[in-house]
Amino acid sequence: MPDPSSVVGNSTEWQPFECARWRCDLVRAVSGLAQEPYLPTDAGPELVPPSFLSAQYVDAFALGIPDAPARLNGGNQCQWLADVRVGDQLERKSTVVNADVKTGRTGRLEIYTIETAYRRAGSGEPVARLGYTAIRRYPTEPGPSSTTAPQPSGVDRPREEVPAGATKLFVTSVAPRDVVRYAVATDDLYEAHYDESFARASGLPGTIVHGLLKMAWLARGALEYGGVGSVVREISATYRGMDLVGESFTVWALPDGDAGRAGTTRLRLFGQSHSGAISTTGTAVIEHRNEE
Repeated sequence: MPDPSSVVGNSTEWQPFECARWRCDLVRAVSGLAQEPYLPTDAGPELVPPSFLSAQYVDAFALGIPDAPARLNGGNQCQWLADVRVGDQLERKSTVVNADVKTGRTGRLEIYTIETAYRRAGSGEPVARLGYTAIRRYPTEPGPSSTTAPQPSGVDRPREEVPAGATKLFVTSVAPRDVVRYAVATDDLYEAHYDESFARASGLPGTIVHGLLKMAWLARGALEYGGVGSVVREISATYRGMDLVGESFTVWALPDGDAGRAGTTRLRLFGQSHSGAISTTGTAVIEHRNEE
């Protein structure tokens, strides 16, 4: 098996990227985002959804990262350096900055850290910096005397409680049709999200929600907590467990004791599965803008 570190430093060329309205509309609709300045107005194009650039598919194969029996997303981060509006023309470039190997309960895990930069086409102005943790899982084959099938990573961790003082923001879920709409909008067509047979053959308990859709829900929660006129400047999510398509997902927020600069609020965010376990944790920095 090739050494994962051999791909560190691999990079794509700068590639054109359009913030197409149809993609933005689908991401906004599926995530349930319904707050200005992320909604169309007569004043001009709205901001793209706060998770939009992170949600766009990064071709790990083009970076030399191999396929595996199961592909998982360990986490995502996005720092917005400038406003980006629907219709803007950008360029993007991805680089593998780290690779690691671990042995988990279910076998070998290869963990790759990918950074993606976005800039404006023409001027070259940086607009966003993104991070993505790509996991390749190679399950251990059960031995002749084994009676226990391997369990998917993250689904049987000890239960973590929602911290005291957190605000419950909303409960949501995603239907199979909307999973497909989200997959098309982001070019993330990995079959584990919509093909039940494929998901179970990969050792998963069923079709699973896109990690980045869960981050979109966290971002929506941060904005609802901040109120109209709030803008996400930073958002991150770590996926501690899987959530199944059609099951409930509850978003909670808690102010972070580490206060941000004037006019901003730092939040800790929690995504709770239907079972009550916290499957997703995150952080956000929201900026409060005065509405005319």
